[in-house]
Amino acid sequence: MTGYVPTRADEEVVECLKRRQSFSMVAGAGSGKTTSLVEALKSLVKTEGERMLRDGQRAVCITYTNRAAEVISDRLRQNPLFVVSTLHRFLWSEIRHFQKSIRESLRRSVLPTHFAMQKERDNGGNSKKATEARAKATDLEHALSQLDSVQRFRYGDDTPFSNYLRGEIGHDDLVAIAANMIQTSHPLRRVLGQKYPYVFVDEAQDTFPEIVDALNTLCADAGLPIVGYFGDPMQQIYDKGMGDFGGPQGSKVITKEENFRSAPEVINLLNAFRRNVKQIAAGSNASLEGSVGITLVKAEKPEATRGQYSDDQLGRASRRLREAIQSWGWTERNEAKQLFLARRMIARRLGFLRLHDLFTGRYASTRAKNAYEEGRHFLLKPLVETVVPLVRAHRDRNARAAMRVLTSKTVAFRPGGAHMDKSIREVRNIANEATAVLADLFASSKLEDVIRYCREQELIQVPERLSSNLDRPPREEEYDDERHAEEKVDWLADAFFDLRSAEVENYCSFLDESTPYSTQHGVKGEEYDDVIVVFDDVEAAWNNYRFAKTLTPQVAGEARDSQKDRSRKLAYVCFSRAARNLRVLLFTPDPDLAKRELAEQRLFQESQISILA
Repeated sequence: MTGYVPTRADEEVVECLKRRQSFSMVAGAGSGKTTSLVEALKSLVKTEGERMLRDGQRAVCITYTNRAAEVISDRLRQNPLFVVSTLHRFLWSEIRHFQKSIRESLRRSVLPTHFAMQKERDNGGNSKKATEARAKATDLEHALSQLDSVQRFRYGDDTPFSNYLRGEIGHDDLVAIAANMIQTSHPLRRVLGQKYPYVFVDEAQDTFPEIVDALNTLCADAGLPIVGYFGDPMQQIYDKGMGDFGGPQGSKVITKEENFRSAPEVINLLNAFRRNVKQIAAGSNASLEGSVGITLVKAEKPEATRGQYSDDQLGRASRRLREAIQSWGWTERNEAKQLFLARRMIARRLGFLRLHDLFTGRYASTRAKNAYEEGRHFLLKPLVETVVPLVRAHRDRNARAAMRVLTSKTVAFRPGGAHMDKSIREVRNIANEATAVLADLFASSKLEDVIRYCREQELIQVPERLSSNLDRPPREEEYDDERHAEEKVDWLADAFFDLRSAEVENYCSFLDESTPYSTQHGVKGEEYDDVIVVFDDVEAAWNNYRFAKTLTPQVAGEARDSQKDRSRKLAYVCFSRAARNLRVLLFTPDPDLAKRELAEQRLFQESQISILA
């Protein structure tokens, strides 16, 4: 939004800051929540900035992602008055010096909680669930008994897991430790209150409940800081989030009703979808022409095992989407964003299904799955960061881009590398030849051959784990969960080396967002002119969500409360990404009855509902 004009809700926030009153802003999709947050912080520069800097104080803004932190910092022009950080980084920066307290929190709260959870899962039987819980309980008991032997605790921001006896604290435990320390230590609260008189929390609905409780405790005493929450419970997409958030006793609830993003037709749908906030079109989008439509297609009865589609049915489901796009007259709208629930649905359409199934299958640990989703797994990282960009530059005949990759990412061509003493002409000739050979290998060979060539030519940095997997003989024995659990990465690497390079390039296209596809969770905070939302519960195969049952329970059957809540919130997030035009494709057991039910519910107007024959 340009030419910022404060809304009534923005003015209420400023009044709370002047009165030193905590508050919660509930801001619907497209309301300019981030602008409200940034402008509230800017107001502190005028009223409190000089005094705070003189007293060595700063205002904190906690965000959900590194990307959000960068955006807010840039809009604040990197003002030193503010600490803008993700939750985990902020928490660790404040508690890392209190090593004794970290140890006591682990001993007093975190480890006993984990131990009790595992004991509850162990029913004394011999099932896999029970035996795993029993083993984990034993490990936790051992860690608790040996906690005093740990010299120092550290936080690694690349893993959700802790290794207590190595002193490694994972994501989830960091949250639990910090929350416990704030709740139980009055001196720590005094220190935080003196350093940070203002604490703002972005995306409060997805913030951990224990952190909200801890901040409310921090801000409850007289003379301690005020907290301001910004978010929308309807846009909660993570199960561990707070959902309905609220400040400490005496805080004010502020509702922001404007929608600066979407055309009125889209806003009408959003208002029909929720009752607690009624939005109005504000700004230039008030006169924006837009459209909403939902197309119903008959869902096939699954033919494969476990209630899933067969390969033929998967092909037909993809074809039905193409037919729907054609029926909307959107065939030429290549920029329309297509939103799918599961990443596997995208992997199938983009051509990296084998790669996806490998990194989400039996050879992949939870840590490997997380690293795969972010493009930083040790097997993938050299290809994502160096090989694919280099091959693409060669293919595009972009010598400048190729040399930029070579000099910044490769070992041989960077300053101080193997070619440092050669002339520019010699280096250019070597680079052209090496890149041409790489491009040919990439087009025709398996990943193992590509990676071996890159290692020989020093085109990539080869971590020890990658090198050792290249040098060992392939595992010939059949993988067994019990015997090989600690070595499963060997089978993962062997299968990875056997893949074709095209899978990785297609995966990279998805990572760098150069395709129209996205997961429905991945577009939170984004906006697009044209949006296509695909709801196919069978293909998605994710039991946490049931869109057909949520939207048309009379036809598809009632969803469980948890499924209904998650599905409604995620559907709202998807619908609200559209600035102009929204199309929804819903697979349903009975399109005719579903059309009647949707019209009766008045979620969609009858003219907006169609059936794909």
